[in-house]
Amino acid sequence: MNEKHLIVAIDDSKITLTQLEMLISNQRKVRFKGFIDGQQALLSQELKNAAIILLDINMPNIDGVEMLRKFAELKVQAPIALLSGESNLLVRNTATLAQLHGLSIISCLDKPLSASKLNELLRMLDSGLKPEEKPMLCKRYGSDEIHDALIRQEFSAFFQPKVASASGKVIGAEVLARWNHGDDGLVLPSQFINIMEDNGIIHLLSTSLLKQTLSLYASNRAILSELKFSINLSVIELSDIKLPEKLSAICEDLCTPTSNIIIEITESLLLKNIKQALDILLRLKLKGFNLSIDDFGTGYSSIKQLNDLPFDELKIDRCFVNGCAQWENKRIIINNTCEMAHQLGLEVVAEGVETIEDLLVVQSYGVECVQGYYFYPPCSPFDFLQIIKTSNTQVLSSSGS
Repeated sequence: MNEKHLIVAIDDSKITLTQLEMLISNQRKVRFKGFIDGQQALLSQELKNAAIILLDINMPNIDGVEMLRKFAELKVQAPIALLSGESNLLVRNTATLAQLHGLSIISCLDKPLSASKLNELLRMLDSGLKPEEKPMLCKRYGSDEIHDALIRQEFSAFFQPKVASASGKVIGAEVLARWNHGDDGLVLPSQFINIMEDNGIIHLLSTSLLKQTLSLYASNRAILSELKFSINLSVIELSDIKLPEKLSAICEDLCTPTSNIIIEITESLLLKNIKQALDILLRLKLKGFNLSIDDFGTGYSSIKQLNDLPFDELKIDRCFVNGCAQWENKRIIINNTCEMAHQLGLEVVAEGVETIEDLLVVQSYGVECVQGYYFYPPCSPFDFLQIIKTSNTQVLSSSGS
């Protein structure tokens, strides 16, 4: 454990703080700082240095809910564990609020906190929190700069492997965009996708990513021929009535079967013009493409869309998958979604699988495929090929033993 790991606790009970300090003092290389008042904590620099924050929900003066709002205003980065003797529903809803604030909730703990629960929390701190790619903060890019970067082909395709839930075999990948910025390094989609959509240039990115993917496929056909690649399309692109012909022509030019491509449409954005969208989606199906509804459950007309539109695959959003082993409400949503999808003949993909506990949950509900840091993060084309070669070798070894 890193020497600089600092555990900060905010609780109005002196007994609780004393108990926590005694428990933590038995741990090597961990420092503890307790605050009996939320205001004191907010004025301290320790929040910025914390490796983890233990926060009581029910406190006088400034309660835990207000503290979460203050944390968001201060841009607190440390993961938070909620401490409470309140009902499970209240704690669960408080955790949801924290996530809406952009905060990281890694656990919810009942009082009193036992040594075993603390040790579990420390193990999560060491091994359960995976490093994420972090975008440049507070940097805004103009539409002209982004358009010029598209022309200079500065946007690269990265690949996050999709893994068969039952076997662990890599069966495909989602194609993700990364901007190789000359000054800022690798820039993530959150900083350019919306600008592209607002300025009508998102189709240039989609076309570039598809061509890069098909070129990789054509050059490595021997090891990639059985994989399917998921390309995200903006719902804005469904306004182009010629889209099926354009995408099919790209596949034909690069000698790739359309059946190897899955077109993902984000559910939360569907659909203002369902008549034209259905026209385009049906013709994509006729040309051999597979169709996936992405981020399922985050919009408001999900069931109608599944009934009206010709999807083959449903992707459960990471907000429901991450932490599902801990939260019963998430498990209920996943279970019901899987039952509905399977009855409709759809395969289910669970996004955001980061722990073995969450993996076991989605496996128990019959999820066919998973994505997430538990298996693989997004990676460069070179690293993706290395993963495929290793995966194939392992599968051959296991089948021959």
